[in-house]
Amino acid sequence: MKLEAVIASAVAVSIFAGCSVKNGDAFESKRSALLARSRPVVYNTDGCDMLYYPTNLPLSVEAFCGMRLDYSKGPVIGTISYCPVSSGFSHFTATKAGDLFSGSVLSSPPSARNATLEFRDKIKTDSLQMAVDFCRREGKEIFVGIRVNDTHDANGTYGKYLFPPFKKAHPECLMGTASNKPPHCSWTAVDFAHEAVREHMRKFVREFVENYDLDGIEYDFMRHAQLFKTVAWGGRATVAECDMMSALMRDLRAITEAEGRRRGRPILVVARTPDSLPYAKAIGMDVERWMTDRSLDIWVGSGYFQLEQWTKAVEVARRHGVKFYASIDESRIPNTAKRRKLPIIPGRQTIEFYHARFAAALALGCDGVYVFNLERKSLKDYLADDPRDLAGRNKIYFATERASGGYRAWHYLEGGRDFWNMAQIDPGEPRKMAAGETYAFEIAIGEDFAKAAAAGKKAEVTVLAQTGLKAEAPLAVRMNGRDLSGATFKNGLFSFKVDASQVVKGLNRFEVKMPAATTFNDFAVKVDYRP
Repeated sequence: MKLEAVIASAVAVSIFAGCSVKNGDAFESKRSALLARSRPVVYNTDGCDMLYYPTNLPLSVEAFCGMRLDYSKGPVIGTISYCPVSSGFSHFTATKAGDLFSGSVLSSPPSARNATLEFRDKIKTDSLQMAVDFCRREGKEIFVGIRVNDTHDANGTYGKYLFPPFKKAHPECLMGTASNKPPHCSWTAVDFAHEAVREHMRKFVREFVENYDLDGIEYDFMRHAQLFKTVAWGGRATVAECDMMSALMRDLRAITEAEGRRRGRPILVVARTPDSLPYAKAIGMDVERWMTDRSLDIWVGSGYFQLEQWTKAVEVARRHGVKFYASIDESRIPNTAKRRKLPIIPGRQTIEFYHARFAAALALGCDGVYVFNLERKSLKDYLADDPRDLAGRNKIYFATERASGGYRAWHYLEGGRDFWNMAQIDPGEPRKMAAGETYAFEIAIGEDFAKAAAAGKKAEVTVLAQTGLKAEAPLAVRMNGRDLSGATFKNGLFSFKVDASQVVKGLNRFEVKMPAATTFNDFAVKVDYRP
């Protein structure tokens, strides 16, 4: 590291030691102003526009932006977190940071290719630079998204192409081997207990902020949630390991602070982690310590799974002056349910589903939403309306949004199921219930019926319970302490019409009592608006 960078980093560390900041610090005032900026949606895109560039598409900046970025145009999406692939660790299609990823992941003859070298050599640019330039033209913020320990390189089909130079040079830093795989992690993950891993991350983070005009940097710990060999092989992260990651986060903050102060504009730091603080700490992330250390400006919670209602994370973030965003990832439940040929309530992966999730997150106090694996036409359609103004829009709220279709909490941690405090009603894994058994759970609902009524729209609310019952039976359902009645029944599905006055904006409590031994497959609240 250059001497001036060392000095700047030392200054940044001294500024962030503890929680206090000197009054009148103009740089801190700029940070506060940036954090106060309205950003209802942060759009993460994973860099596959460069990695799978169609062979029949002209090589141009316009064509590249047309692949994905153009779909974000408009006022709703104010921030883009562009991930230049980063699978595996330190492997990027950005040409000025980390290990250059220029290989193909496709079989021959390909219909698409990794166009990194072509853009570098012929157009004199790269994926991240084009994303930066796009955001400057469109008046959007630009973050670089770094997948901290992504292990798509463990995939047997194309993993060998994704496997980065760092891992080839440091096999001792991996969690296992192809023939000796850990039970709670991909074997290709890097173990952050090794200083070589931490130093390599410091190196490429420094390269990103020194070579690209970024507004922020995102550390995505959910792709994938694996940090230490201790945890991968069935244990819990130790105090020393948590301290190690906290120290790394302070180091990374010092790097971004040094560059931000040099240019006179803060670089915001974002981390996407599990939404449950105890779970995150068990795998090595002491997220609240990161907030106390002021290593973090924006916390994004969840990903493959959500463990708590958003209210808990919101309370902690607000206490530390950190913004909290709900990660809204695609639901993979339909694929699993279809494969098992189980009846499910239709509606996941629809505009109504996403609108419900946006409204619920904001109703519980989230500062905005972060969308992941939502691309192209779906991105444009689902975000045609501002998530803060969805009154009068049809919605469907599911008790379980993501579960059996993706990695689960126990994939990354022995005993991970113990941290799951959300409704556990999954059509991919039907809940077995005994005769007379009652199951209670909550659903967050974000409706503003008064505002919708003022616009001339009346709400029709339907509570839907999908069971394994073969014949109509007196299913008992209570909503916010009141019994529901008058259900219709078809193919195990009970439908209750509910007066809108029974719905609470925020958390709604349900209790379902089964009349006979059966399965509880799915549950949702559908809100339709009529003139």
